[in-house]
Amino acid sequence: MGQRSLICLPLLLLLLGPLGVLQSRAMARPTPTPPLRAPQSLALLRARDQCSAHLSHAQRMRMDRMQYENLPHVQRYIHCFWSRLQLWHDGTGFDALGIVHSFGGPRRLNVEQALPAINGCNAKARRVSHGVSDWCYRAFACVLKTPVGDWYRRHMADVINGNA
Repeated sequence: MGQRSLICLPLLLLLLGPLGVLQSRAMARPTPTPPLRAPQSLALLRARDQCSAHLSHAQRMRMDRMQYENLPHVQRYIHCFWSRLQLWHDGTGFDALGIVHSFGGPRRLNVEQALPAINGCNAKARRVSHGVSDWCYRAFACVLKTPVGDWYRRHMADVINGNA
């Protein structure tokens, strides 16, 4: 009886070989899991959601498309967003070093370019602004005109689209 089963086993494997291989490969394949978001990306999404709660659908879509016209609701949104991230302080403006570190540090941003751009926009906007929300908006709009702004747009698009 033992010899018969030993002879039948190779025959069975020969007959079911390809099917057995396919089944074992299919069973061994792990089910795909959605990619985990980075903590910074989650913080950006939370701040975006909290600060856009008072916006209409059309206004929120404009924010998501990064169309930031100088309007009161846009100023409030920008101030809320950066304040929630703790990267804007009403007494001092943008925390340039905090922004660099929060968004990946020197490996993602050129620090020699980012710090002067953010700090320069901060100082320039402070001189011409009327109130904290206006100052925050003007500093942000200024930064958007620099290479840091280009990076910010790409990064936020990746976060919104689930790629970061």
